[in-house]
Amino acid sequence: MTICRCRFAAGPIGLVLLMMMMLTGMAEAAAWKLSRNFWSEEDEKTYSNFVVALGRSKYSNLNRFIKDPKANPLYGEEDKKFNLYPDCADLPYLIRAYVAYKLRVPFSYTASITSRGRDQRYGKGNRPTSFKDQDYFKSPQQVFNQVVLVNSGYFRTTAEIEDSDFYPVKITRKSIIPGTIYYDPDGHIAIVYEVEENGRIRVIDAHPDRSISKPWFGAKFTRGNKENGGGFKRWRPIRYTSEGKIIRSRNHNLPDYSADDQYQRTFSARGRTGLGYHEYVRLSLCDDARKNDPVGEFVFMMKDLHEDISYRAVAVNLSIEKGINKRSHPGALPWNIYGTDGIWEEFSTPSRDARLKVAFREFYDRTRQMIAEAEQNLAAGGPAYARQLAAAFLQQYQILSQQLSVSYVNSIGKRVLLNFDNISNRLFDMSFDPYHSIEFRWGAKGEELASSPDDQTKRRFYQLEYRLRNQLERVYNQPTPLSMGPEQPPAIDVCGWLAGYLKGQPVDSAIVAFNREVIAPMPEVKQPVAIAEATPEQKTATTAFQKSTEAQIEAAPTNQAAEERSVWDSLLATGDSFAAAMVNPDNFVVVSKD
Repeated sequence: MTICRCRFAAGPIGLVLLMMMMLTGMAEAAAWKLSRNFWSEEDEKTYSNFVVALGRSKYSNLNRFIKDPKANPLYGEEDKKFNLYPDCADLPYLIRAYVAYKLRVPFSYTASITSRGRDQRYGKGNRPTSFKDQDYFKSPQQVFNQVVLVNSGYFRTTAEIEDSDFYPVKITRKSIIPGTIYYDPDGHIAIVYEVEENGRIRVIDAHPDRSISKPWFGAKFTRGNKENGGGFKRWRPIRYTSEGKIIRSRNHNLPDYSADDQYQRTFSARGRTGLGYHEYVRLSLCDDARKNDPVGEFVFMMKDLHEDISYRAVAVNLSIEKGINKRSHPGALPWNIYGTDGIWEEFSTPSRDARLKVAFREFYDRTRQMIAEAEQNLAAGGPAYARQLAAAFLQQYQILSQQLSVSYVNSIGKRVLLNFDNISNRLFDMSFDPYHSIEFRWGAKGEELASSPDDQTKRRFYQLEYRLRNQLERVYNQPTPLSMGPEQPPAIDVCGWLAGYLKGQPVDSAIVAFNREVIAPMPEVKQPVAIAEATPEQKTATTAFQKSTEAQIEAAPTNQAAEERSVWDSLLATGDSFAAAMVNPDNFVVVSKD
């Protein structure tokens, strides 16, 4: 103490030395010493690379990933003692804090917010009210333990706010990079880990059961607006001052900041107008030289949906393993089935199921849209080309439906195999209620349902929940009674529609510019088996499936075959990669009935 007084009395030099001693003491008490007071461009690349490594890894659990020295590019001996178990909202915070510790750079986050509404996650006017940084904690694990207390409402800030942890960005390949965050205003968060040349975005998201999935971005992620701050965001740059304070960059200093780009009524990109948000994002990010490949697009959508189905299987199996289905039904549903807590929050699947249903509807709409576009593509053959394309789609559906399968073990220990078409046909029968048996969770009926042990109360609730199962839109901060939702589910039967089209059913040309986006409303104030290859029993089923599909298709006009054969030259001339893949029309099977 005497030394400090002498140095202070010595004048300005003494004051500087005193400040250095104080900052040294703060650093020693902090969770980690800083190697520099800001994130460099190289640090941001390291953060992005870590996110990529997580996304490409085999792990569906962050804690296991960081403990694998071969998978984790930032692995160190200290990782053996760390515990990182994120759910949805805190995944971005945990990853950012972890990388900040590894690089010894500043980390700061919003510790509390103010909000107008019953629930911060779905309220209005969310604003940060306090912050914490690495100096507040004594160890990295303390930081990790605290950031998991945030909720999705911490992302729900308007574009103009200057002190939020994140800021909205322009939709460009320079902004949408690994580590960029997507805030779904229906209460879900994802992190970009890959952007393909065709503009598709792969993301990582976490769930209340602490698992991690790696879906593709699409309509299943709800579009946001200016008021709720939904959309793509990046971490706001920060700087640690000599006074031990965190300074956040202002919006006007951020070159990729945009308060408008993602919040237009309609969008335009690459000469196309009237686009929906998700289509705009993809077109804005795709390679200019990308060729049209409708069959590849169709196959991709089916495989993407199968991934989502498999992720749902993980969630359902976890609930079964925990024995939630063996508990008595509470006799009532939560006030809001999408945003709650406790057992329902952790083990029910209404939000996950709604996203899956939206993705199936997107598959249905996009398939019809591609056929309508083909009809209008006169240079490629117009209606004849469209029929060729529809037949190719149907053929792919038949083949992939058997390969893209999942299975579950029923209540008497028997494995039940479900192919893609089975799931599509029972999508709105699959229960989101964790108290139901696995048979109801997978929409079983008839003989398949006979093994369910559910009592009359559970069966009654299953019947009463049908409208909620038909609901695509996830609503929050308001009651979700059993009467909510349509009487009938929306149309999603791609196979049936394609069969009908080949039989002569017309397609509405208006669907070319049609986009049914789900936009979040602002409130008033053990292992599942995913079959990668067809088993012998599946191959047997394939033949029967194909025959039943072919039976749906009536004979085409007598001149159809010649007309379709004649379009191939023009298809190749237009550079359509679908046609290029089918150079020899003799190798192409048009499903028809003579």
